[in-house]
Amino acid sequence: MHPGRPFADHARDAFALIRPLLDADDDDGVLARMRLIVDFHEHSVAGQGFSTDDVAVRAGAIGDYQQRTGLRVAYWEGIAHTSAAAVTNPLAPERGPQPSEGSLLRQRYGAQYVSVAIGFHHGDVGVVTVPEPARDLIDARLGEADLPAHWLDLRPDTVRRRWDGPAKARVISGVYDPSRDAAGHIAVASLADAFDVLIHIRRVTPVRWLP
Repeated sequence: MHPGRPFADHARDAFALIRPLLDADDDDGVLARMRLIVDFHEHSVAGQGFSTDDVAVRAGAIGDYQQRTGLRVAYWEGIAHTSAAAVTNPLAPERGPQPSEGSLLRQRYGAQYVSVAIGFHHGDVGVVTVPEPARDLIDARLGEADLPAHWLDLRPDTVRRRWDGPAKARVISGVYDPSRDAAGHIAVASLADAFDVLIHIRRVTPVRWLP
């Protein structure tokens, strides 16, 4: 559940609350850790918007880890980050298409980097109800199948020809507001360049917490 307030504000408040509680001889490690938390949220995507420098750092860290360990890596993030092609953010359309971690990983690994987008048509996410998507979103087109869930592999030529082209996909972020649903999407110049596989769930329901 997102509190609806920037995480950086909460981090600064927590730092201000803890600081006077520490004795003079307390380990500076506590304050150092609190400063790290504040710094993280102030410089995160949510804190300052998309940053090309941060994207390159994250993609580089993933690639370096894979090269060092030789392991297969699953990078789980929002589709604005995992897209294998540049992404236009509707909140900053004047900036045009911006690189994503996925686009840099595609440059590095080619077809070995597989970009998978998971989305849904509508439902209840526990704190808000998400309406049906606007007709110009790929989510609406995928929902025409009227199946509980299905997936689409865009890599075969026949499928690519049918589905490829400029596309917009809805994004349900941590501060999603149903009244601003029309602004909650990303745009890509080529759907098939951005995503290799689309997974679509018809209706989502709140999680059931384990006892």
